Amino acid sequence: MPHLLPVLILAWCSLLANASVLAIAAETSSAPAPVTQVWLINTRSAPGCGDLEADLSKITYSRLDESCGCGRWQSSDATAFQAFAVPGVPTTVLIHGNGTNEDWAVRHGDELYGLMKQQACGRPFRLIVWSWPADREVRRIRHDMQIKICRSDVEAYYLARVLPYLPKGTPLSLVGYSLGCRMTSGALQLLAGGSVAGRNLVPEVLAAWNQDGSRHIRVMMVAAAMDANWLEPSSPHGLAPLAVERILVVKNGCDHILKWYSHLYGRHGPEALGYVGPMSTAGGKLDVIDVSCEVGRKHDFDCYQESSPIYRRLAWYTFLCDAPATAEKSSLAAKNRPAR
Repeated sequence: MPHLLPVLILAWCSLLANASVLAIAAETSSAPAPVTQVWLINTRSAPGCGDLEADLSKITYSRLDESCGCGRWQSSDATAFQAFAVPGVPTTVLIHGNGTNEDWAVRHGDELYGLMKQQACGRPFRLIVWSWPADREVRRIRHDMQIKICRSDVEAYYLARVLPYLPKGTPLSLVGYSLGCRMTSGALQLLAGGSVAGRNLVPEVLAAWNQDGSRHIRVMMVAAAMDANWLEPSSPHGLAPLAVERILVVKNGCDHILKWYSHLYGRHGPEALGYVGPMSTAGGKLDVIDVSCEVGRKHDFDCYQESSPIYRRLAWYTFLCDAPATAEKSSLAAKNRPAR
């Protein structure tokens, strides 16, 4: 019997080791896996002038609850918005254009959500629909657009104040449509340390945003209703490209709304970025595509987002999959390779 004692001790240690492994595995499997989230951030009750910093509490938050199967919005707050964030899970912010009421903002978000789910291949992501007061305010289109341009500078500030809530290590995609592109570049201008309409972010916010280095940010500017030269270094939003990895500019020389953009400033004003394309390469960070043939004269969000050039790039710009971009680059390299 004494010679069996070492064997029994060895067997007992082996059982304890296996039990520990099983316990760790059970604990790991019980941890909640990241899930796809959809949020609605609404600034329609937030003021458009004055001390914007003092009125951040008027921005409302809602989260889409899909547990019931039909989906319903649950009221939430900024604290929960931060708490639900999962580091490493890509976040996409959709900023709609002018003339969009709250119902249509949600609908646009739902359409983008469907397209992203098609390309996510089961990978979790977070979609944020940015709903701002874009309803028609006055009868004359030109006057209404001028009002909304002023409001877009305010929205750029609000957006720049919310984005630092996202945890470090979160890949960020900003999808701006029409006037929403001006808000997108304006927010990036502020986060890069610049100013927009005389406003700057307080040092504490900039320090929180820049802590531990730069962030992974990609931008899609669809039918951009902003000056074509605003991504140049000396322009009002010239710092924006410095904060991102890549910017997709979607150009449509047939868009009947963007055609009249220059008239906002009187005769012979600057053309729209989404109408004529950018005036520079923004340090080689721009990817310009032309959807004139597919979209035509329509200034319609659905037509733009469903166009094949945008759809093919959606997964890469929203950090859902790098394969499409890699495949496209490989194909381009193969075409440029000299024949033997």
